[in-house]
Amino acid sequence: MTNASHIVLPEWITLATTMIDTQQFSDLQATALATLRMVLPHYDVDLQWSFQGHPQDVHDGVVHPIAAEEVYGWLTIRPGSLTTEELAILNVIERLIIAAYDRVRQRMDRQDWRRRLQVEFDALRDCHDPELICRQFGQLMSQIAGWPLHVGVAIPFQRSVWIEQIAHYDPQAGNHSLSGRQFWTAETDLSSVVMKLSMPISSTRYLHDCAHYQVRPHTIWKDFAPTYWSGVPIRFEGETIGMVYTYTMTPSTVGELQQQIVNEGLYLISQLLRPILLHREAERASRQQRMWQELISAGVQIFDPDRALQMMLEISCQLLDVQAGSLFIVDEQQREVVLRYVAGQHMRQLVGMRLPMSHGILGQSLALGKPVIVNDAVGDPRRSHWLDQMTGLMCHNLISVPFTSPSGVRACLQYVNRQETAPFIDADIDRINAIMASMSLVIDHAQRLTQVETGIIQHARDLDRRNADLQSVLALSRDLLLERAPDQLFHLIINAICERIRFQAAALFVHRRERSLHPALECVVATDRLAAEFPIGLRLAANRLDILAHEWSLGESCFLLNRRRASFAALFDLPAPVLEQLVDFGATQWNADDLLVVLLRAPDQRVQAVLFLDQPLNGQRPSSDDIQALIVYAGIAGAAIEIALLRHRQQRSLERLTALNGLGMVINSQSLPEPQVLAMTVRGMLEMVDGAWAQVVLFDPVQDTLRFEQSVGVTMLSQDAVLTLARRALTQRRPVFRSATTVALPLRGTQQPIGVIVIGGEQALDSTDIEMLMLYVTQTAIAIESMRLLEVVRRARDNLSRVMATIEDALILYNADGTVVVTNETFYRLAQTNAWSPPLFQANTIHIEQLLTQWADQRRLEADAIATLCRSLSTAGAQGELRGSDGVFSWKITSAGDLISGRIPAFLLTIRDVTEAKRVEQLREDLTHTLVHDFKNPLTVIKLSFERLEQELGDLLTERQKKAIFIGQNSTNRLINQVHLMLDIGRLESGQMPLELGPLPVASLIEQVTERLSIQAQEKHVQIVHRIDPQVRWLFADADIIARVLQNLLDNALKYSASGDLISLEIQVKPEQQEPQLVTVSDEVTVLIPGDRVAHIVVRDQGPGIPPEAQDALFTRFSQARSKRSEGSGLGLFFCRLAVEAHRGVIWVESSPGQGSAFHFTLPLAEIYSDAG
Repeated sequence: MTNASHIVLPEWITLATTMIDTQQFSDLQATALATLRMVLPHYDVDLQWSFQGHPQDVHDGVVHPIAAEEVYGWLTIRPGSLTTEELAILNVIERLIIAAYDRVRQRMDRQDWRRRLQVEFDALRDCHDPELICRQFGQLMSQIAGWPLHVGVAIPFQRSVWIEQIAHYDPQAGNHSLSGRQFWTAETDLSSVVMKLSMPISSTRYLHDCAHYQVRPHTIWKDFAPTYWSGVPIRFEGETIGMVYTYTMTPSTVGELQQQIVNEGLYLISQLLRPILLHREAERASRQQRMWQELISAGVQIFDPDRALQMMLEISCQLLDVQAGSLFIVDEQQREVVLRYVAGQHMRQLVGMRLPMSHGILGQSLALGKPVIVNDAVGDPRRSHWLDQMTGLMCHNLISVPFTSPSGVRACLQYVNRQETAPFIDADIDRINAIMASMSLVIDHAQRLTQVETGIIQHARDLDRRNADLQSVLALSRDLLLERAPDQLFHLIINAICERIRFQAAALFVHRRERSLHPALECVVATDRLAAEFPIGLRLAANRLDILAHEWSLGESCFLLNRRRASFAALFDLPAPVLEQLVDFGATQWNADDLLVVLLRAPDQRVQAVLFLDQPLNGQRPSSDDIQALIVYAGIAGAAIEIALLRHRQQRSLERLTALNGLGMVINSQSLPEPQVLAMTVRGMLEMVDGAWAQVVLFDPVQDTLRFEQSVGVTMLSQDAVLTLARRALTQRRPVFRSATTVALPLRGTQQPIGVIVIGGEQALDSTDIEMLMLYVTQTAIAIESMRLLEVVRRARDNLSRVMATIEDALILYNADGTVVVTNETFYRLAQTNAWSPPLFQANTIHIEQLLTQWADQRRLEADAIATLCRSLSTAGAQGELRGSDGVFSWKITSAGDLISGRIPAFLLTIRDVTEAKRVEQLREDLTHTLVHDFKNPLTVIKLSFERLEQELGDLLTERQKKAIFIGQNSTNRLINQVHLMLDIGRLESGQMPLELGPLPVASLIEQVTERLSIQAQEKHVQIVHRIDPQVRWLFADADIIARVLQNLLDNALKYSASGDLISLEIQVKPEQQEPQLVTVSDEVTVLIPGDRVAHIVVRDQGPGIPPEAQDALFTRFSQARSKRSEGSGLGLFFCRLAVEAHRGVIWVESSPGQGSAFHFTLPLAEIYSDAG
């Protein structure tokens, strides 16, 4: 029995199986022929592919086709008689050849598809339109895949559970995409799975995979599903910011190769979309920040509460991007809600409308005290459709958020119809809560004014019925309610009440610090005897006013107190009296220790102030009429104090904002040191919230430590406690409280944290205080970061100046807008700026074109050369020469990268004095020109001699002699062509080359040049493609010269291209700034040369590329810069440069080793112009 491991396969089988791994058709052809010749050693065998043409007829053999569903090629076998065994083996080899052929063709198709995707990616690299990107890639991938593909982009809608489609290409709609945005929830479609898992998904069983990932199919596929679906996430810094998807509804099976190419296309699209999505998000955040600032400013700067609330509501609608908004106020007495303010033209007619508190979605929100979001209001039974009919506004979705103001006013904000059918999300509730926080104080102000007015009118009506003091009360009300400073109002209250009630001494304690942890009333004014007893600033604990409940009440909020009572001692924290005295309730005479206490209440019945009265002028205790009048005056005074303090707080808020703005202007407009900026910030923050102390702690990113920078005031916290609080604030990137009066606020830079400001005092800090403090620290952080960045830039600039000073060439560094940043001393010496009129010693900040024009005027440089340089200032790689009275100068423009962290692109202009080099070069050229002329006639004689020798001897020549004559003729022709080329170069350099300028049709030019090189391209298996902008129809050029330029560049590209490479010829329109010209070519033809644009021609290959150090000399005489060995003379590109410049164009190259090369040049455009037409 034979062991299988010892079976030796025939050698031809081993060789035949290697055909499967071949990469090119030529390799497959060689392996197949070797196998056939091994199997059929006594036969003459040849293999020819179908794309190489049909073989010629064979008389003594057979031509056997290699075919399956199509003919792949033909086998020619001589002689044609094969044995049965040989035919069987030939059949096996034929099947192997077909399988290998399919694999090679598939591999080459894949490479071609990838190149097409990459070309499209490069073309759309600067595109900012997602719709255009989807359409272009959708059309291309549909062509590649062979079936129509939908392509779309989806993002998380404002980081919520909703997904938003921002772009979609529909192949059935042609160049038009789906109108409007679309939204679906995170439980719908495979797109939500892609963004949730942050991984790509491809599916050929859409419904099955939706069930697998537990998501619903998309609603657009109710009756059918896509046969293929694929999605790729778009990530940035580890976060999924969106995804791009594609699908097809074609019933045919999607192959693995097509899936792979489509997925590669999706990855390219995701790379293009990433910066677009980041830019969109930055714009949205900037717009919302601007709206927030406007909303806060409206609440602070507009004193009319109705106007302020209306303005804030309108701004909030813009902030939330909704169609209409409403503010409802609850009327507790009537158990109704009143529509007080609206935004949106459809709702204005409903202002003042009253609705039951149980009405619809609004009533449910108020009853539950919770927000309600309805994103499908059309089918919601709670929705009042009669409101839609009344307003003409069809409600699609709405959000209703109830709230209660600090004074207890219940209200509800309701917004209707998100723009473009966008849904309301949970984050909108937080935004509306912030809006309500800004509105609440204004609402309370409006309610207080209403209550004050109502109270005054009611009291006035009562007094009108009972006594004749109505005029006095109204006069007092008018005086007290006039807008004035609080201190002036306090004195006015003391004087007015003492005059009317006829008391000589008075003291007023006011509740000024409402946010203190230990509320107290402070003595603000005292007269006569009480001035000594109650000094200004004496504090009375608010919680001790309850003691008055045990004293003699003379009426509402009026008490008679004796100084020898324990209650008085407890009220002011005095020693208790040894012998307590009771008040004589029956006496009418005023006792020396008596004190009349009046509580001045705000409209909400909160004690706003306490008034102490002593020394009545009549020596009697007040009568009941006096008490009644005093109660009325106390109500008016309490309301007046409340309003005055409210106005004062608003004024202080405005002053704080003004101070914040002023601080920002100072630190941003003046170059202040960092410690001074921090000190100014801390002072402003302490003044804003009446803080007692502050600590500034800075972060050292190198050591990852915190250090104390500044300290203001005396803190009760230890240094360890401050550092712990500061580190928590840095870690959480938000304000962190230690207590209600102490908070740490992070100084956050855009790149890294800067530090923390810890601030504290006696008063509790509310959300408004924190918002204002965050504005301070944010502004300061940005200023400090900018100063640090500016210092880095300044040092880098100084280093750059020192480096440039050591370089012998003149260097001018300028940014994208043309402003000169740095020039070295060599430029001033080369341009002889000290001899200018007036002299120039500093060129920084001057515009580059102004500087070059001034140099040309002062030193008589050629105007055309300066104009060419100015046109090329933003073209990296452009180069040329300048000639003037001081000599000849070569120039080149290179990209200088970015000046500041990728924000400001810059260019470097290098100028070199080549006067002496030109003189030496001219001597060499003269010698070369003489030799060329001397070579021309002898070469012609040699050529004719070879031709005559061939004609006369004819058949007498041996094969060896004929070959020698053929080689001699070819060599002579090449020498003659080089002589003609050098003569043409000499004529172009001297300006003696006659140019037959005229309108040149682009289409025929491209056809002519590519036709000449088609055979050479086919032999190398290189494809030449061209893309022509439809706007480019005619060039104004010499047809023969430009054809030679294009042929040289394409021939050069072919020379360095490998088999299977792609060469592209692109012609586009490039903006220009020149005057248009009208040129008469003949009696029948007049040509218009536009001045605002030129033709931009690019020849792009995939060859080995050109090293950067070799690109400068690429267009000079005898230059060969490629790494691959070449047989050329090195004059082709030199001729191209001279020919393009003779047409007033510019030629340059862009290349990197291993990434191919792109040769660019510009030519004038032409338009056939006729006066008659």
